[in-house]
Parts: sequence; C-alpha cells; structure tokens
Amino acid sequence: MEYWFYSLWFWLGLVAIVAIVAGVITNAVNKGNETKRYVADAANGGDYKKLAEGAAATNTELLARLGAVEQRLGSIEKTLTEIP
Repeated sequence: MEYWFYSLWFWLGLVAIVAIVAGVITNAVNKGNETKRYVADAANGGDYKKLAEGAAATNTELLARLGAVEQRLGSIEKTLTEIP
C-alpha cells in the first residue's frame, strides 16, 4: 500500500495535476485583469477619444485653410468682375 506513494508515476501525476490547476488559476486571474483594463479604458474614452480629438484638431485647421482659400477666390472674383 505504501508503494504507490514512492512511485515515480504518482509524483509525475501529482506534478501534472498541480501544473494544470495552477495554469487554470493563472489564466483566470489574467483574464480578470484584462477585462478590468478594458473596462477602465472604455470608461476613459480609450483610444477612440484620442483619435476623435486628433481628427477634430485636423478638421479645425482644414476649415481655417478653406476659409482663407475662399477669401482669396472672392478677391480674385471681385478683381475679375471689375475689369472692363
């Protein structure tokens, strides 16, 4: 009866079972932490907020340039209509 305790197969099996249990626990903890990070990132706006702010800044600059081009075209049109 005491032979199985000293058997190599008993210890190999025990190590395998402990490794599997440790792997499952580690995976569960990692998934929980990953979910918490995603939730925190989504609550703060995440990468989409930075992307939207960058796009808004670009659009503002573009509108300013288009306004300047429109003024130039208006002055050119005025000059061309004044030529007899």
